[in-house]
Amino acid sequence: MFFRRYRTFVILVLVFAILISLIFFFQKIKRDELNNQLAKVKLQSLRVGTGMSNGVLGTAIFGVINNKGEKIVSIAEMNVEFLNENGEASKVHKFFPVNKFSFTESLPLKPGQSREFGFPIDDIVPEDWDGTFKAKLTEIILK
Repeated sequence: MFFRRYRTFVILVLVFAILISLIFFFQKIKRDELNNQLAKVKLQSLRVGTGMSNGVLGTAIFGVINNKGEKIVSIAEMNVEFLNENGEASKVHKFFPVNKFSFTESLPLKPGQSREFGFPIDDIVPEDWDGTFKAKLTEIILK
């Protein structure tokens, strides 16, 4: 009697539960693929130096990003922690060494390809910055 009365509702709940399970399953597969590719994109030769940007000499973070994966990277996000003299992160800032919306270098990073980058930091660094930093790729978007 209960099943007859609520049969449509029970079927809808079961279908909804199956759909939600499938969504989580496919999201996990996609997340695992992105993490696998993220491990294959490397930051190299990171350093602080001086350089020209828009005709102005200033301090910048320079480096090379290398795509050792099998997929094309259209956007790469990098977090830089500016450390104080206690070795603690005084400030964290996001940079994009690969960015399809960039005016200067909008091309994606193909498999096996490397690209040099530099970001001015004079207006970003905190006052208690001791000149050291940590950088890590945090996210990539594949083409």
